[in-house]
Amino acid sequence: MHRIAPSLVLAFVFAVFAGLACDSIGHVGNTQGTCKTGETCTCNGLGNCTQTCEGGGCDFKCSGMGNCVLDCPDGNCTLTSDATGNVQLGCKGGGCKVTSSGTGNTIVRCAGDNCQLDCSGTSNCVVEECKAGCKASCAAGSNCVCQAGC
Repeated sequence: MHRIAPSLVLAFVFAVFAGLACDSIGHVGNTQGTCKTGETCTCNGLGNCTQTCEGGGCDFKCSGMGNCVLDCPDGNCTLTSDATGNVQLGCKGGGCKVTSSGTGNTIVRCAGDNCQLDCSGTSNCVVEECKAGCKASCAAGSNCVCQAGC
């Protein structure tokens, strides 16, 4: 009967637990991508995540410990974030809605106006570049700043 070396068993156990940990964290490293109208762009993991919506009307989801840099040039996108990293949404076309419950800073650049930002995490939430029709609301623990247009 052959004996399995204890170090081999230990290495196997470590590999299994490391694989499980990586699955719960999400992607490790920087990512980028695009999605189209009606699709969901997801950022989840460690590192910077850059996503662009082609055609407007996309649904962004941001979680994990990385930064999310999102762009919705045609407007009418939604973003839900519980990330611990910073979140930035460009909404040149306007009409974007953001809900943030994370701990990182959330910035909405709403050059197209009529954006809504709701924060309930412990972060700074900022609306920039808006000329009219924007709304920013923060629950206790968050700090809202609307530079113009609210």
